[in-house]
Amino acid sequence: MDGKSLFLGILTGAAAAGIATILTAPASGKETRKKIIENKDVFKNELEELKTALSQLKDSITTASKEGKTTISEFIHDVKIAVNDWKVDTEVNKLELKKEITEIERTIDDLEKKLANNLQK
Repeated sequence: MDGKSLFLGILTGAAAAGIATILTAPASGKETRKKIIENKDVFKNELEELKTALSQLKDSITTASKEGKTTISEFIHDVKIAVNDWKVDTEVNKLELKKEITEIERTIDDLEKKLANNLQK
């Protein structure tokens, strides 16, 4: 887990817990409003920290996306080179195999002719 993600989660949880505690506490509306006014700076600071953390998270995601795109592009390029090299390396073998197959076919034709001549005699 990324440290920024963990920090963001803790910060979000703290803000939610603080707000939930104030709003669900058994107090009158007047007392609740008083607590909100007293703690407005705390809420404001927590929201600013959350905003900063979200901005940092966005930047991290953007960076990771760009790095991933570069890495994938490099990988695709390397695979294309490897496939091309393989084609070049196997071309020699392919030509040799064609020659051998042609020679085998010629030998089979010769044997069939000899066999046909022997059967006619």
